[in-house]
Amino acid sequence: MRARYTAAVEERIDKARAAAVELGQADAVPWGDIQAVYARPERTPRQSYKAAARQVARPAFTVTLFMGFVGLVVLMLLLGNMKDQAADAARKAAPAGTAPVVKEVLTRRQELVIVAGFGGGLLFVFGNSVQGHVSTRRKRLAEGYLREGDEVVTEALNALPALAAVYSAPVGRLRAEALANAHAKMAVFMTAVTDSTDSAVGIAQYAGDRSRLKEHGKKVRTAFTDRLGGLVEEREDTARQVAGMVLTVAARHAQAAYGTLLDAGDLPAEPGPEVADLRGIRKVLGSAAVAALGVLALAAYSGADLAASVALSLGVFAVAAFVGAVYTGRLHEVGRAFSIFNRHGGGPSGGAV
Repeated sequence: MRARYTAAVEERIDKARAAAVELGQADAVPWGDIQAVYARPERTPRQSYKAAARQVARPAFTVTLFMGFVGLVVLMLLLGNMKDQAADAARKAAPAGTAPVVKEVLTRRQELVIVAGFGGGLLFVFGNSVQGHVSTRRKRLAEGYLREGDEVVTEALNALPALAAVYSAPVGRLRAEALANAHAKMAVFMTAVTDSTDSAVGIAQYAGDRSRLKEHGKKVRTAFTDRLGGLVEEREDTARQVAGMVLTVAARHAQAAYGTLLDAGDLPAEPGPEVADLRGIRKVLGSAAVAALGVLALAAYSGADLAASVALSLGVFAVAAFVGAVYTGRLHEVGRAFSIFNRHGGGPSGGAV
């Protein structure tokens, strides 16, 4: 995996270098600093497994706790409904003037089967979650991606060949496809910048002014947004200018200059409206909606009160969205998506969804 990671990194940097030369931006680029960002720590196999286990076990445990909570609530609803039905049947069957005899809903054997099935289901969820995280980790390593929170340099290098393709594409369909691909790559890059500055670039105990860093990230994104329209109007000049800015951001991020990703002269006076990009969290919100609908259907089938069922399903949606965001590493994107509904009277304003 280390060899595949190194090969993917070298290939990405080689492509970025060639694109920078084609765009006339190869001078004074600190490629050594950019290369150093990808250096992985030297660990023994045992140390590597321990580090990976910590990163995999935590989100898997969170997902298992959530699924256990939902399953327990649904099971309690079903058992409560079965007990109510048994009590009603006993009252109807009892002779007049006698106390109804309510039979046990489940036998001891059935209770043990349910407990064993519930525990086995949780073990399956935990194992499946661990397997999914391990598979994702191996895939990212094979593609030469950095640790979470450091995607800015990677996405910057990925954007450079797309900009070079726009610069050199002949007129016709190839140019149109190159433009679409460049805008898609730049959108991913700008989202990485926003996520990085929002989370203080992954520094858990960041003691500085988070709001200032976040505002700088918004200004950087706005600066790119203002210039990207020129790819349609002044294709060659704009491609060179944007490539230079992308290389500057990559170099500054590699040098840990997170608060000065672009020079002050390249930044707008105002950060511009906040942009919530929902493309990356469609699966998270969709999965949460499916879980909420499933709980609502089960609650309705068991005869639970409608108001309580709706409240439970909404709670499941919120918790599922949170757990899914943690599981996929998109917690900041989900937070921004929900925040746009809390501004100016509850409606989304500013930015583009």
